[in-house]
Amino acid sequence: MQLTYINNKQTRLLLFFCGFYSDENCFEDFDDGTYDILYIYDYSTIDHDIFDDFDFSRYNEIDLIAFSYGVWIAGIMNLARALPEINKSLAVCGTFKPIDDVYGVPHKVFEIMLKAMSAPTIAVFESKMFQGTKIRKSARVIENLREELENIKEMNAMKSEFDFDCVMLAKNDRIIPFSSQENHWAIHPNKKVLNTGHFPFYEFSDFKEMLSF
Repeated sequence: MQLTYINNKQTRLLLFFCGFYSDENCFEDFDDGTYDILYIYDYSTIDHDIFDDFDFSRYNEIDLIAFSYGVWIAGIMNLARALPEINKSLAVCGTFKPIDDVYGVPHKVFEIMLKAMSAPTIAVFESKMFQGTKIRKSARVIENLREELENIKEMNAMKSEFDFDCVMLAKNDRIIPFSSQENHWAIHPNKKVLNTGHFPFYEFSDFKEMLSF
């Protein structure tokens, strides 16, 4: 796991758990400067102690957004008691089951992606993820992405749980099927279904608007 800290000299912090492939570069357009931001990405390892050297006490309020496979990781970190006290939380196009035929990415689809990992397959993934929206690609390399998928496969059964205040589901998602998202969040009391693909961020002007949606 890796961290990138964006210091906007604010008293509020946004903890942002990225999905597979993504890093802070993918989300630059949504930082309006009202939060300091701590991005968590690269799940080629899962490190429960990754926040040990970060001082959360300087912040009056901490919000959390988890995207795609970051939803699973946020739940793992929650069960490990690694998270600070969270004010408001949002899950975006993800579930607690990364590889699952009912609640996540189907096993067959995941295996195809892992076995065929290359620059061309990542280009296809980007196309499915962004679906015509403005693309800000991540700076990560193929070998790192392969290691990430291999570790996700190995750790797939790791338990994950978090009481998100709100969950967003994407009707036209080509990464994590909408049916999987629907099945997983069937009884959640605060679901928002968007008519978008897997990357719905351009429906909003910034992170603050997403959290208040």
